[in-house]
Parts: sequence; structure tokens; C-alpha cells
Amino acid sequence: MGGSRLGAHFKAKGIGELGRCGVSAAVANAVYNAARVRVRNYPVTRGKLIDRLPPD
Repeated sequence: MGGSRLGAHFKAKGIGELGRCGVSAAVANAVYNAARVRVRNYPVTRGKLIDRLPPD
């Protein structure tokens, strides 16, 4: 297999991966702002939200 392995040593991330780092935290904060329910385990699912809702 030919080709350059120049970048393989550094295990660099693609430029598109940088924007994904804070997306899950932003979604979790948006859920907290909307429902006042903090979910700290990913993925944030409907079941986790319903289990943590205060009783009426």
C-alpha cells in the first residue's frame, strides 16, 4: 500500500471533529433549561427525563 503516512504518527483529528466536542453538553443544558431536569448520563433519553420529573 503506497501513500504518505506523515499524519498517521500524530493521530490528528479532522477539523470537523472539533465542533462536536461541546454539542452533547449543549443539548444536555438545553434539556435542563426546558424541563429543569439534569441528566448526566448519555444518551439523554425520554425515559431518563420521565424518571427524574418531580411528582405533581
